[in-house]
Parts: sequence; structure tokens; C-alpha cells
Amino acid sequence: MAKKYNCKTCGAELFFDPKSGKLHCEYCGSDFEPSEYDMTEEEETKEDAQIPQEGMDAAAEEGAEATDDSVSTEDLVVYKCPHCGAEMITSQKTVATTCVYCNRAVTLTGNVRGEFRPQYILPFEKERSEVEAAYRKLCKGSFLTPRTFLADSQIQKIKGMYVPYWLYTFDGVANVTVRGSRVHTFRRGDTEITETSHYLAVEEGQGRFFRIPADGMKEMDNLMMDSIEPFHFNKLVPFNPAYLSGFYAQQWDENAAVNEPRAKTRAKNALSTEVMNHIEGFTTSVTENENYSWSDQKVEQVMLPVWMMYTEYKGENYVFGMNGQTGKMMGAIPTDTTRLLEIGGAVFIIVQIIFLIIRILGVM
Repeated sequence: MAKKYNCKTCGAELFFDPKSGKLHCEYCGSDFEPSEYDMTEEEETKEDAQIPQEGMDAAAEEGAEATDDSVSTEDLVVYKCPHCGAEMITSQKTVATTCVYCNRAVTLTGNVRGEFRPQYILPFEKERSEVEAAYRKLCKGSFLTPRTFLADSQIQKIKGMYVPYWLYTFDGVANVTVRGSRVHTFRRGDTEITETSHYLAVEEGQGRFFRIPADGMKEMDNLMMDSIEPFHFNKLVPFNPAYLSGFYAQQWDENAAVNEPRAKTRAKNALSTEVMNHIEGFTTSVTENENYSWSDQKVEQVMLPVWMMYTEYKGENYVFGMNGQTGKMMGAIPTDTTRLLEIGGAVFIIVQIIFLIIRILGVM
């Protein structure tokens, strides 16, 4: 079902406002708590059942044949926009989007049921204006930034989206065996003596790891997503589709089991570092054996806020991202060496104008 949220005062569409943390009406200025529009999964299913299904589950009948770079028509679904009535063709995995005809927010509540329904959501706190200002500052940090990256049309590509994540909580125990040596050099009379002592150190470390995040989307670069952490999970709230209004969202396509090794690798590195900090004083050391065990595991499915922009420049893909809660950024902005010629030409023209003015004034 394609769903919208209407103002209880004037009937206009509501959007989630990161600044206030509420659903905001741009027409009459009213604000509403998302919980006022909360529905259980059973209620959403019942409401969807009352909507005629014609065209809802049918793929687009016409269009280009699917290629390696396109979405198969079998993966497409036709929805009717609740604002203008136009038919939208989108992926079966899309949870929240914008109508291409009226540019209004659309939440596809039917796509967040069952195994795809998150337990929690972390609402956006950074507004679009803050994101745009940070992006402009990043671009202006170098006078070699291509002009296209500062164009309004480029900045409009920045989209707020909720990314599906898995949060892993578990206990970890590490047993590490290290073979080390200490070298001591001293003199006895005229003789220099080197004494080497060998040791076998066995160390154990343990810890409780709480909510290690890993995104559940194949197309997201894992290193990029890790770089915008941390998120403050104490602000998680029970999932409510109303928070999606005005943003983009998709279902996960990598399940918790696929991403579990990522979380445990991070935990393993933390445990290993802690253990090795207790094995000190060796001149040389070699780790002979490492064993890690995990217990009391728990996994939670959540949606986390991210501002994203993908763009292509001279055949290369560039990504700008910002943590939608904390504002932490990542992104690579290319350089355009032809800007040096432009700047050099501009300086030459200015110098010539100055000399011309000086000659007219008769100073030279």
C-alpha cells in the first residue's frame, strides 16, 4: 500500500521534521507526534487488504529489456500515488520514495512487514539545510573542485535515506598464546654478553559487545558506512512508518547471518588489542594461537538515518555521505586541474586591466 500522512488540522501532507522530531505541516504549521499515526503490523495488513490490488503487484508490461545494468521487470511493482493518482513503477524492495510526477513523499507500508519490519528506527536529527551547508564547505575547501559539484542541480541529488542495519550484541572470550623473548646485553670485564630469555605467555580476555552495527544492503560500501559511525543507539525508538515520510528507504537484501562475521571481526580486533596490551615487555613476540568464542547472542533489525549523494565525474563514481544523527561526514571530492588554467587566465586579465588603468592615469 502507498501511504501518506495527513494533517489533522487542515488535511495537508505531513513530513517528518528532524529539528523538532515531529511530523510537520508546511501549510498550517501544526506538529504531530509520529505515535499519533502509529499502526500495528496487523492493522496495516488489514488496511492494505481493503485497497484494490489491480496494478499493485503487476510488473511493468512495456519497457526496455533488462540488461546487466538494469533492474529486471520481474523486480518491479506498480503502485498508485496516494497524492496525484499516477502509477509509479518502483522496486519491490522500496519502502519509502518520492512520486516522479508530483514529487510528494510516498511510504509503501506493505514492504515493511514480516521479516522486513524493523524493531527500531533512529530518527533524523540533521536537516537538509545543514547537510547542504556542510557539503558546500567541503567542496569549497579546494579551489580545484570541479564547478559541477557546486551546481544547484548537483546539490539536489543529496537524498535522506533510512538504511537497514543489523545490530549484534554478544559476549566474547579470547584465549591468546604468544611466544616471546627478552634480550639483555651486559658487559663482564672486557666481554660483552647477550642473554636471551624465552617465554610462553597465555592470556585470556573477555567483554560484552553491545549493538555492533552492520548495514544490510549489498550496494552500500561497508568501509564507507563504517566511517560515518558512531550512531547513538540510546535514541532508538520503536519502528513507526510515519518516520519515513519525506525520506527514502529500502528493504535489506543481506540477512543477519551474512553480516554477522563483520560484527565479530570488529569484536575480535577489539579483544585482541586488549589482550596484547597485557602482554608487554618482550623484545620479540609471535602469536602462536588465537581462539575466540561467542555466547548470549542477540540481533536487532533497525533503520538508521544517512544523507547520501552518488555522482559520476570523468568515468569515476564519487559518494558523499553524512550521518543523519551526528553530522559526521565522509566523501571524496575530485580535483580539476584545468581550474589552474582558468585561475591563471583570470589573474592575467586582472593584471592587464590594472596596467591599463595605470597608463590611462599617466602614472607610467
